[in-house]
Amino acid sequence: MGKQSRRRRETRAARPGSPPGAAFGAPYGVPDEEEGGPEHWDVWVSLAREVLWWRRQKRESEGLGAVAELRRILAGASGRRALTELRTELADVVDSAWRKGWQPADLLRLARRDLPAGSVELLGDLLLADLARYASATVTPSWHDQLAMADVATWWPADREPLSARVARDGGDLVEVCLTALPVMIFLRGLVRLEALDPLPGQWREPVDSRGDVDQRVLERVRLLLAKAEATTYPAEAETFTAGAQALMARHSIDRALLDAAGPEHDAPRGRRIGVDRPYEQAKVMLLGVVAHANRCRSVWTKELGFVTVVGFGPDLAATETLFTSLLLQSTRELTEHGSKSTRWGTSRTRSFRQSFLTAFADRVGQRLEQAAQQVVEEVSAEEAAGDRAGGPAAASRRGGGGGGGTLVHVLEQRREEVDATVDQLFGTLHSAPMPTPTDHEGWSAGVAAADRADLARGARVEAR
Repeated sequence: MGKQSRRRRETRAARPGSPPGAAFGAPYGVPDEEEGGPEHWDVWVSLAREVLWWRRQKRESEGLGAVAELRRILAGASGRRALTELRTELADVVDSAWRKGWQPADLLRLARRDLPAGSVELLGDLLLADLARYASATVTPSWHDQLAMADVATWWPADREPLSARVARDGGDLVEVCLTALPVMIFLRGLVRLEALDPLPGQWREPVDSRGDVDQRVLERVRLLLAKAEATTYPAEAETFTAGAQALMARHSIDRALLDAAGPEHDAPRGRRIGVDRPYEQAKVMLLGVVAHANRCRSVWTKELGFVTVVGFGPDLAATETLFTSLLLQSTRELTEHGSKSTRWGTSRTRSFRQSFLTAFADRVGQRLEQAAQQVVEEVSAEEAAGDRAGGPAAASRRGGGGGGGTLVHVLEQRREEVDATVDQLFGTLHSAPMPTPTDHEGWSAGVAAADRADLARGARVEAR
């Protein structure tokens, strides 16, 4: 943007208690309108930073001078230039975010944690507008789904883009639009690089095998079972419905694996990021980990960014995310019913109770899901053996026909190796972090009861960077 032509901004020394690196009061060294030039970018950005700083300190009255000066320099042609420069800069940093491996849901999840609500809304608009530049057939379908789930939709007219449309919607107040956009620009500039899980926008292509990740009819039946689990107030009944959903997804996954093994080409494992929010994120990560393991996936926790990357095949990823979402809702409901807890001396032990509850819940539910999944494997293996004895065509189909699929055990082992290889390729060296040790006996017992009162297998661990 012609940085060499930008002049240094002449300022007074900042007075104590004013924004770091920002001058206080006028003059701001702003060139006259007719001089124009890229130096306007540095000037208004510096002023906008100062205004935002005063607002964060809840001392808006002390930033009124900067607001007035910002309003003056953004009037007329200077404002139009600033809007053009800002639009270009935002387009560049959005494109950079894609190239750093970020997806829409990742950006919105982190932005909600770090940015004001208005800036989060603008970010969603910018992401949607950027993806609209590409043919829909060249953008990973889940990216549009991520925006739709976040209630991001086009509201601006076809002949405008989000920034200018906001100016028009806000009665021509360019200042507030710039103050909303600046945190978005800073946020996107500071992103770290992530593992690339999907092709860049414009580079995705429909797979040759277009059967999709999971049969929608199966997924609908799973959701109905989980809705019953979420609605019941009886833990044992909820566990029965949840185990039924796990068995249904496991059967579908196995059928898909055998079908893939029989064909000339088959699906490949990939990653999906799932947000895990505070509080008690360690126990929630453990719950996601046991669900992933039961569905033949691996999970890697990126703690500082608040998400877990689950790696596996399409149907297994769908099962993991669907079941985890339901189980998290079930555990939260159970936990809320227990209310607050305190010691006999009156001090709170609510946090230790809830941490222990959720850890126990995850541990026991993981066992039940593993049992349900393993039972399906045994049933299909028995069908396979019966088909071998009968010598019918169904046996050849189950074994993968002539496509080199082999027995179910061989197919599942091969897929496990492919998942492991994908994790290694994406993340390299990982370490296992132990989950927190439960410290509240009542919380642990209550968590076990919520997951069907059974013996516990302790020592769960989670993979992390």
